[in-house]
Amino acid sequence: MTRILAFIANYMGFLWAGARFKIVGSEVATSNGGDALLLVESRDLRLRFVCDRTQLLLDLQPTRTQAPSEWFSIDLIRRMLLGKREDSALLDESYAVFLKEQLDEIERRFSDENWPETRPELQRLKRKRAKELFG
Repeated sequence: MTRILAFIANYMGFLWAGARFKIVGSEVATSNGGDALLLVESRDLRLRFVCDRTQLLLDLQPTRTQAPSEWFSIDLIRRMLLGKREDSALLDESYAVFLKEQLDEIERRFSDENWPETRPELQRLKRKRAKELFG
């Protein structure tokens, strides 16, 4: 959990501006060097920060999803908005900058009104990424 919190403190303090986001859940394990999960959400967007075997990941979903097990990684979100394939889904400073710059647009796309169009686009990109990686 320390890695997640340190990353957020160093690069994503903007999440707390105007009380936009709040922490809604967390899990910590002692296995694999301290795997952890932190859930943060705004009115329309839920962020899942994961530390898995010391690697940081970020997944997103709408707060009022009908598919609670369906998450979309930050690399797919950036690909959807910027139109270019990403080399890695590991959370780094460039993804933090992207999220800060695109947060309004991401929340707009994850809103109840726009999610019916956004979801199929992200599902298509997820399939495309799998095909690119595994053939």
